[in-house]
Amino acid sequence: MATSTDTLSRLVLRIFLLIGIVAILYYGRSVLLSLSVAGLLAMVLNPLDEKLRSWGMGRNLSIAGAMLVLVLFFAGLFIAVGQQANQFAENWPEIERRIAEQVNTLKGELGLKTKDLTAEEGTSGGGSLITTLGQQSTGEASTTGELVGAIPGGSSGVLSFVGSTLGVFGDFLLIMVYVVLLLSQKERLRGFAIRRAPPEKREEVGETIEESLDIVQHYLRGRLILIGILSVLYAIGFSVAGLDYAILIAVLAAILSIIPYLGNIIGGVIAVALAFAGGGGSQAIIGILITMSVAQMLESYILTPLIVGDEVEINSLTTVLCVVGMTILWGPVGAIIAIPLFAILRIIFLHVEGLEDYAFLLGQEE
Repeated sequence: MATSTDTLSRLVLRIFLLIGIVAILYYGRSVLLSLSVAGLLAMVLNPLDEKLRSWGMGRNLSIAGAMLVLVLFFAGLFIAVGQQANQFAENWPEIERRIAEQVNTLKGELGLKTKDLTAEEGTSGGGSLITTLGQQSTGEASTTGELVGAIPGGSSGVLSFVGSTLGVFGDFLLIMVYVVLLLSQKERLRGFAIRRAPPEKREEVGETIEESLDIVQHYLRGRLILIGILSVLYAIGFSVAGLDYAILIAVLAAILSIIPYLGNIIGGVIAVALAFAGGGGSQAIIGILITMSVAQMLESYILTPLIVGDEVEINSLTTVLCVVGMTILWGPVGAIIAIPLFAILRIIFLHVEGLEDYAFLLGQEE
């Protein structure tokens, strides 16, 4: 009887521990999300930082060099898509009008006797067409609708858009600060983790840290290379298909590919929707679908095994559950960083006595 009571108590404690972890992740996401992104970026930059130090640079100078590379990367990305993104924002009223025309045409083809929806009607009452559609489907304005509705005009809309932009820029700066601090204190953090372990486990803790760093670095570097290759492939295919803002949509679809299984679907839907809105017709849509299909075949069977490999060793069921769960907790960014975070968690489980079964549950071992 005592044994069954102890088992039940341990089960209840584990359930409450799981609930507590989920609550901390959800309510602390404003801090934990920035720290997690910064930690992954610091892991990627660590080899460059170590290389610069091996050339005789001091700690501050090597960190500055690594951060310069990171800033130049983001600056190049923003410049590459910024012009088309600006054109997209300027032409949004025209895009709304095209969407309304295409929806009305589709209604006519389907024989639906409903009132025609025009861009002017959709934006009356202070909201955009997308906001109106979001209100009809969910009962309230969607986040995308609110952002788009804030862009066109009105003092409150301009202030809202500026506030959102400053918020994103502030988060970016905060992440950069975290990266600098993590790189500058990496020896202390590693030493703390080793010192907290029992003497007989300290070597294993060091090996766990190194293994986690290697896997995350290899995975993220490989994904960045894949995003660059897919951006070029998508841009060429979308341009040939006649898609407006081909470079912008290509980069967006390539970035979304970092989300396993779901990212490619979302990117394809966005590209097809914009082709539909632009009145490209069936030829443009077929061209986009062919481009996405060929690129995905190359990614799945050639590029991913060659560049990324199977380093994270997380099974497909766990991958989907992790992505969906982190999306619920931390939004789209959570979906992007879910796989490397759980890859680290699996490595920790492998090296902690009593948690090996959870590593087996997450992994691909037979």
